[in-house]
Amino acid sequence: MFEYLENVPLLTLLSALPSALRRDMKAHSLGREELTQADTIVSQTLRQIREQLNLLSPTARLPSEILSQCFENVLSCDLPECGELERLLEARTKATKRIAPIHPLITITHVCRRWRDIALDTPKLWACIDDETPTLMEVFLARSQNTSISIRTTMNDVSRIALVLSKHGSRMKLLNLTVEDQLASFIPPLLQFEAPLLECLAICSKTNSPPSFEDFTTLLFRKRELNLRALALVGLNPWLPGNCFPQLTHLKLSKFADHFLVEDNIPHLRQLLLNTPALQYLHIGKFGYGVSINAVGDTIPLPALRALTFTESMFLPTLLLFAMLDLPKDVVVRLDTLKCVSASRSVPQFPIPSRELLSSLDCLEIVNELEELHLIARGPMSGLWIQARCVEGRWDEWLSHLTTFLPMPSIKKLHVSFMDSEVFIHLLPQFPHLMELVVLPRQEVLAGMIHGLKYAIQIVYETLARTDPIPVPQLQVLKIKARRTFSLALVETFVAMAKARHALGYPLHTVIIDVDPNEENEQRSKAAFLAAEPYIVKCLDLNSRIGTSCFVVDERWEDPEAERWWTLPDNERARF
Repeated sequence: MFEYLENVPLLTLLSALPSALRRDMKAHSLGREELTQADTIVSQTLRQIREQLNLLSPTARLPSEILSQCFENVLSCDLPECGELERLLEARTKATKRIAPIHPLITITHVCRRWRDIALDTPKLWACIDDETPTLMEVFLARSQNTSISIRTTMNDVSRIALVLSKHGSRMKLLNLTVEDQLASFIPPLLQFEAPLLECLAICSKTNSPPSFEDFTTLLFRKRELNLRALALVGLNPWLPGNCFPQLTHLKLSKFADHFLVEDNIPHLRQLLLNTPALQYLHIGKFGYGVSINAVGDTIPLPALRALTFTESMFLPTLLLFAMLDLPKDVVVRLDTLKCVSASRSVPQFPIPSRELLSSLDCLEIVNELEELHLIARGPMSGLWIQARCVEGRWDEWLSHLTTFLPMPSIKKLHVSFMDSEVFIHLLPQFPHLMELVVLPRQEVLAGMIHGLKYAIQIVYETLARTDPIPVPQLQVLKIKARRTFSLALVETFVAMAKARHALGYPLHTVIIDVDPNEENEQRSKAAFLAAEPYIVKCLDLNSRIGTSCFVVDERWEDPEAERWWTLPDNERARF
């Protein structure tokens, strides 16, 4: 039919199309049917032209295996690890953000037919499955074929989820369940399929009241011993799995309801921790509401632990649970944002068993102002962080008996900032090996409490001058921020202290006094303090300025490995 066109170049034919269209439109010879047929022919021709263009591109010469690997790398930019969870278990939200990077997949599969065919035949691209819609979940499950998968799903239809888990559980690497309403009690019977590849299990219940369970320690996945590496349970207490987890390295326990653990369930928690000998990261949130731990009992050894974190929990139950644990030397412990009803009734009368940890701590910083307490101790690789607020009363008695519960025999540097001088009198003798003492009054309270600060600094001088016995015989460095506190009587007390220690054979080697920056007071201060210079071994420095704190949040408090399986919310991160 078109033999006469066989020798006509393609571009010549295509160039004639616009004029032919204008001619027929002018002659009114094109109806809807003709235009539809023309549109189909042009569209098919364009598709063929684009396919030929794609074949001429450099990427068309790449083998399918290389393109498949490139597609996987594109997804890995959005998802560092398919088993990794985002924003795990935040209060009243889904357990994670979406773990299926759908937008890159849409882009890849809409470039050309070859790319789409390769993508559909690459199971790893479809291995991270999110049930944003059930239809999308089925598509991912089918396209992932037999490769290992990660599933994030909301359990609002028990029968549908049970069917998916029973059918695909054998190739599941990660399972993240968010449980709606009152369905949490279905979790133990639901997880009775075989899951030999499962590495991470995260379950979040959004119910407003504690779930009801017939058995508090059900065995999961039909096995006593599981190969899980990460386990997160939120809002499911008092239920805890009764399995052994010899390879578990990450454990997170938290809640939404007002009662995290009942007293009868403390043995179950103890048994769970005993069943995790390889545990490295333990994170417990909102612990202790409604809990009464009357006896510590046998300790729980966690020899591999690298980080222990409590957040938004009750003070005394947290300390008592902390006292159950026997921790190694190089561990970081953070007891953060704790609530204490009465500090005077929260003084444990026994030392914690983690002697290696406590002996490794050589620097201690204590900030106490009225109801606030921030205590940070650190060693070369270890750390202990306690941040708490007292609802009733103050921290005086608790700090006075600090080393009864937390004996820290190796403390050599002590930085203190508080207002109650009586605390200092009882606290200082608890550190016989102290070599450096820094006293840092809080700057924001100086203006209105000058008299109290003067008295507190006077008590520091008088305590250091005691002779029966000498409170800190190895003290060499003393730093005091003494701005706005100048008085001749106070300086005379300091001089008398320096003279007394020198006479007894325990002289100070270096003294730094951060005096009043007011020019007149500064000159008077320096002149008065110089009377102590003969009794200082190395130097008396009246020109240096002392910062408000020596503490910085270094890498020990922000170990990225702690968030290998989930990212902590901002309110559970270390802040100072």
